[in-house]
Amino acid sequence: MSIEVIKCPACGGTLDCDGSVEFFKCGHCGNTLRLKITSRPAGPVSTEPSRMKFFDTALNIPLASCELPDTYTPNGAVMPEAASNTYPMPIRCGVANKSGTAFSFFTGEAYSDDTKCPMISGPYSTEVNRISKIHFKPFMDAEMFSNYYINELLTTGKMTNAWFIEKRPFPAEGYSREAALEGFIRLKKFDAQREGMAGAAAGKMYYLEESCKVYEADIGNMTFRIVVAFILRGFRYQVPSMYSMGNVFGGIFGQRRPQVSNGAKPGTFGDMPDNTVIEWSSNGMFNMFCPKERFDEDYKDFVRFVSTFRVDPYITRESIGIQDRMMMEVARYTQKNIDQQNKNFQMMQEANKTLQDAFDSANQAWWDRSNAHHAQVMASSRSTFGETSSDRISRLQSEAIRGVNTYEREDGSTVEVSVDYDHVYSNKLGDTLATNSSFEPGGNWEQTRKI
Repeated sequence: MSIEVIKCPACGGTLDCDGSVEFFKCGHCGNTLRLKITSRPAGPVSTEPSRMKFFDTALNIPLASCELPDTYTPNGAVMPEAASNTYPMPIRCGVANKSGTAFSFFTGEAYSDDTKCPMISGPYSTEVNRISKIHFKPFMDAEMFSNYYINELLTTGKMTNAWFIEKRPFPAEGYSREAALEGFIRLKKFDAQREGMAGAAAGKMYYLEESCKVYEADIGNMTFRIVVAFILRGFRYQVPSMYSMGNVFGGIFGQRRPQVSNGAKPGTFGDMPDNTVIEWSSNGMFNMFCPKERFDEDYKDFVRFVSTFRVDPYITRESIGIQDRMMMEVARYTQKNIDQQNKNFQMMQEANKTLQDAFDSANQAWWDRSNAHHAQVMASSRSTFGETSSDRISRLQSEAIRGVNTYEREDGSTVEVSVDYDHVYSNKLGDTLATNSSFEPGGNWEQTRKI
């Protein structure tokens, strides 16, 4: 039962009215008043959950919605500082009631573990990761990540005397790990098709595990119950050899990633081969902060919050658009990098050609001088004495120094051939054929005689 005092709208004086007449006068100011009676539903006011909307008021954009009683007050914001390739437009949404209970949702964290690909951390990959907002962290399974997250939460919130209470089922009505894993696999296949990498990776494995843990901690002189709930997802694949060999030109001259202990365990992604990468993320972080004495009552609302929370389609569309722009920026950078590498390669070829031309010119000049001198000596000797034994010795010494043997062709002319060949043939056109094979070429080729 409640007591309601009726006051005059003109002077504020208390009215004496039993509701039996439509018109009556105020006993204080004399104004004539009309009593308007409206119907009122019987029974208590409904506290059924209604669809609650979350907005970023600074950006004036919708974020998400859920079903909760209007005893909770919503708030939300986009968090660009937490952006990643997987979650390019992360959001945080929260509700609180007058009892001090608060629920919150954070899009999640996403990382890439490439500890098995040390060459992938070169200059090219470093720039690609900067453009795509890909962050490195060794893989953690759900148990490890839960411990990591609560420690971060306790430190940030300056909580004391914290301890673990219990594990609970994931607080979403109708949740199925099998259905969630199937949806995750479809998502990764869609991403691969969109990026044009559907058939590029091998050794694919998928991991999905949910977690819900309850903790207790002191904040000041009050004791709170804290719930941390999330779904951890991981995708393992083996990088093609063209990427592992320096990751498209750049990584081969870069700094190797330090080999740190990987969190993969048997049953998840243990015993990984070389050139394997794990993309992993916490898909949605749901938290509950509640005074200890209100935990059992308000946990029901937390289950409703998790079960009915939906990210607004606007955020999904914007996220896909940002990812597409990231891929375009990576493609432009990759093409620029390839063009620069091609330019460097052409410059190197031109430099090598210049050096080779200079070497060939000097080598040819030496051969020309050597041959001219040898021919001059031999001609002078023959014109005077014919070839004597001492001339022959001189010729053989000259041939040995220059690494050649002299052969007489069918027409009486001679030709010098490298000592690397032991069979020499000539034809009537003046051509010479040198080989190490004992197989005779036949035709108009005749074997020459070494002199």
